[in-house]
Amino acid sequence: MTGWTSATDATVQMLVRACSVRSLSERFAAHRLTPDVVLTRHRHWLLAGDAVVAMAGARPVGLLNLVDDPLRPRTTDLALLVVDDVQRRGVATGLLAHALGGPARAGWTVRATVRADNRAAVALLRTQALGPVRLASSDAGELTYEIAIPA
Repeated sequence: MTGWTSATDATVQMLVRACSVRSLSERFAAHRLTPDVVLTRHRHWLLAGDAVVAMAGARPVGLLNLVDDPLRPRTTDLALLVVDDVQRRGVATGLLAHALGGPARAGWTVRATVRADNRAAVALLRTQALGPVRLASSDAGELTYEIAIPA
């Protein structure tokens, strides 16, 4: 990665179009979704909350969204999407450190819900270095983890 930038409609479109159906389906649903379907149905979620894009030169390679929970103070929901050809190369870990490693989110709880069969996402959440993690719930093939960012 060469840097970070705020997500824009253009960078998100480029990123989604570079992702496989498998990657998009793991982020958005249990069924198969093409880039066009994701951009039509889920575009507003791709730009929701604090949205940060990881860049490799001029190419967007990862997206992180943090959407604060209005019902749970100092709790934010996390979503990640990484382009297939750079998965397992530190993009998601870098996005987590960039977005959550500073003082702005100290004392917050970060919640992430992933498909139980998404081994990479489960491993990332279990081994991240931001703070203690716990499995908060397991239901219908989905796992929800909570990370306590130290104050």
